[in-house]
Amino acid sequence: MNPLFAIAALALAQPAAEPATTSTAPAAEKPEVATLANPPAAPEEKKPSGEKGALVAEDRSGKANPVGGLKLETETPWWQRLKVGGFARVGVFYAFPFREEQLVGGNGGFRLADFRLNFDFRPVNKLTVYASVEFAAPLVDPNDPLVGRRIVDLRDAFIEYEICTGFLVKAGQFRPPYYAEMLLSDGAIPFVSRSVLAGGINPPEAYGPRTHLAPDRQLGVQASSRRLGNQTIGFKYAVGVFNGNGQNQLFNDNNMINPVGRVEVDFQETITLGVNAGFNVLTAGTRPNRLSTNHLDYGVDLEAHKWGFQVLGAFLGRSSTYSFQGLPPDSSMGALGQLRYFHDGTGLEGAARFAWYEPSRAQADDSVIELAAMVGWRPFRLPFRVLAQYTHREEERLVSYPNDSVDLMLHAIW
Repeated sequence: MNPLFAIAALALAQPAAEPATTSTAPAAEKPEVATLANPPAAPEEKKPSGEKGALVAEDRSGKANPVGGLKLETETPWWQRLKVGGFARVGVFYAFPFREEQLVGGNGGFRLADFRLNFDFRPVNKLTVYASVEFAAPLVDPNDPLVGRRIVDLRDAFIEYEICTGFLVKAGQFRPPYYAEMLLSDGAIPFVSRSVLAGGINPPEAYGPRTHLAPDRQLGVQASSRRLGNQTIGFKYAVGVFNGNGQNQLFNDNNMINPVGRVEVDFQETITLGVNAGFNVLTAGTRPNRLSTNHLDYGVDLEAHKWGFQVLGAFLGRSSTYSFQGLPPDSSMGALGQLRYFHDGTGLEGAARFAWYEPSRAQADDSVIELAAMVGWRPFRLPFRVLAQYTHREEERLVSYPNDSVDLMLHAIW
């Protein structure tokens, strides 16, 4: 027998060596840390969830691995499982008419609106550790709202684990599931700033403070789902309990928790109806003279997008009662309507927004109407956009002040 033929036959007869043991689950997709306001998606990509007021509402979008268990991703170096990103927004802000005195509406100039770093780490399959740090957070002088400086401040800090598509658990500091405009990430809002419903209205643009109707970041725990259903009808839910006294608070303001919930139903992922509600007991004041306020929040929003257009309409309401019997019940409400168009080929965009806000029905002459128009350009699909916005404000007699504004901004991501 030919010796070479014998050696080959022996080699084929040997059992194949078993491969090294590894996780059979595919690696989790890496979420995007920050996005430009509704950037054009490539043909094979789905629309970012933040554009639709997603229930997972941090400065990131993406899907966790839908299969596999809690397994160490030892085959991937840790630095490849850590994604660092962020965004910055810097611009020129001026109110009209020009005034020599530095009063409300007279503090025009350059402003650094945001300088954010985001950290997204996947230490094990289906587990996310996320944090975002703001390097330009405002710290206003309590004695003079037109004076202050910028500091480093924590924004998001949470861990999230996907048990299955219909059940994700998140704990830490993040935005509660309430109101589509507020659930857009800070790096994805189409205008220079959110409307008065989500951001309130404060100096230097207007007299204040008049706080927003939608809750911002809180410390708590949440259960939610990804999109459930078929190609025609989809469903999402999110429910959580929070401290209810705002972000970066050391302790709760009382022993009560703040339940918040939201349900979304969509048609072909093009039209989405969201309904949200919450209840919070907020305690404030100097001890021992403390006052508790019971807030019942409710709202509905409708979003649709097609052919480059995006429409958002919303109504928010709040009923308030007080622990002190001498204070009568109060209510707040507001409505929003906005339209945006983005042209994929040129990167040009335009948007218009109407917002009405009544901070208190018990206090006369404090409502505000906000009309905003924006034009922008994302040149050559580069990771930045430039935009200009004109805002007209109509306020009732006791808070009225000439304070229309023109803002120019550069918005960059990395």
